[in-house]
Amino acid sequence: MLSARKQRDLTEVYPRGDLCGCSDDKALELALEDTDAVALGPGLGTNELSVQLANKITKGPERPLVLDADALNLAAEGLFDLRALAKSRPILSTPHAGEMSRLLGESKSNIIDDRLAALREAVRRFEHCFLLKGTPSLILNFGQGYPSREPRDLGPCCWRNGRLTNRGCGALLAQGLGVMEAGALSLYLTGRAANLAARGASLTPTDVIQWIPDVLVERGAGISELGLPFVSYDADAAR
Repeated sequence: MLSARKQRDLTEVYPRGDLCGCSDDKALELALEDTDAVALGPGLGTNELSVQLANKITKGPERPLVLDADALNLAAEGLFDLRALAKSRPILSTPHAGEMSRLLGESKSNIIDDRLAALREAVRRFEHCFLLKGTPSLILNFGQGYPSREPRDLGPCCWRNGRLTNRGCGALLAQGLGVMEAGALSLYLTGRAANLAARGASLTPTDVIQWIPDVLVERGAGISELGLPFVSYDADAAR
């Protein structure tokens, strides 16, 4: 849970769903009231306590919400209606191909074979913004014309960097950005930081985090050479 009004990013920390004290409704309610955005999913789990926590958050104060990992898996199982939820608050879902396949009821291979078609179908069906992580990563918002893409690059796809992208989305939403802008900027920040870390297959999330301040002070030309109706980011070319 993140608050732009605090000197720290996290207002409350809740461990995995099987360990958290989610029975304390008052504490959770107070935490949500003092929160500007919520990132739900990584480390959540899918057991009964996880389901209770997810229900309380999705039925609680209408804060901008980033959904990833087990939150999307629970949605795919019918725990909550993504389309209905999107009518009550800004939502950004950040699935990888496996999570997207469960949401759409398609095979993972079909998602990988036509990532853009899968993205468009998810946005059409659930009526909110989706960031489909992978190679390439794509983001499209409901009611907007074109998806943004990130150039094919190893860095953003390395081990668990998708979790960093999810947390970045939540932090940027808490600062007041829209879902499309938060998703695109978080994707760029984590991807570019991964490139600067330059550790290849041994890259870890800690490596990426250490380089984010350097990315924030960079300045690019802001010119795309793709010649395509996409928003491009000043990331390194594919390698």
